[in-house]
Amino acid sequence: MIPRFWNKVFLIYRKDLKDEIQTFGQLIGTLVFGVMLVFIFSYALQLVNLEVSRVFPAALWVSVYFSASLILQRAFSKEAEEGTLDALLLASGDRGILFLAKFFCSLSILLIFEIVVVPLMWAFMGVSGQNLQLGYFAMSLFLGSWGLAAIGTLLNGMTVQLPGSRLLFPLLLFPLLIPLLMGAILTSQGALLGEVQSVMGWFYLLLMFDLTFTVVPLLLFDYVLEG
Repeated sequence: MIPRFWNKVFLIYRKDLKDEIQTFGQLIGTLVFGVMLVFIFSYALQLVNLEVSRVFPAALWVSVYFSASLILQRAFSKEAEEGTLDALLLASGDRGILFLAKFFCSLSILLIFEIVVVPLMWAFMGVSGQNLQLGYFAMSLFLGSWGLAAIGTLLNGMTVQLPGSRLLFPLLLFPLLIPLLMGAILTSQGALLGEVQSVMGWFYLLLMFDLTFTVVPLLLFDYVLEG
């Protein structure tokens, strides 16, 4: 039973990832948007007298958030536009399977985006990595992206069939992400400055936040997609 469950998750995940690669223009458009944000932040911070290492995490996560709001809206949009969402629900059987597959696909796209954008932002802003604790910095990126993907998948499932869903989605997304963004910014800053012990509590908070918004939607996704 369990291998069959994960096999279905993998099949839907692979289909969605393939669709994302085939719609290359949308992916490139999101990357271009992220790179533009990098240029804007790097140019703006050159005009003010601020310590770049302390500002960099906030600028990074603002860029990731705005780009993620574009990426995450695509989780169920193709099926909704083509009228195949009901067929996909029938094929998956358990709607938790659908949530996990969409979540993993969104997380994968977010991490690919960050692999491109983070080094660019690092170079253009001239961040010093003298005290960087790379493992913790990577962990903060992963935990932040995990939470973004989980909440984004949940909200997209809730709003995709509603009128004005593209406007409603970001309005609902930001309030839920406030604790996540706070934790992601502070843990990234702690890892960058070599002050991890002072923000260790935020790492635990991020982990609990991510687990909550993964397990609860997984159990309740039958009700999320009703209607």
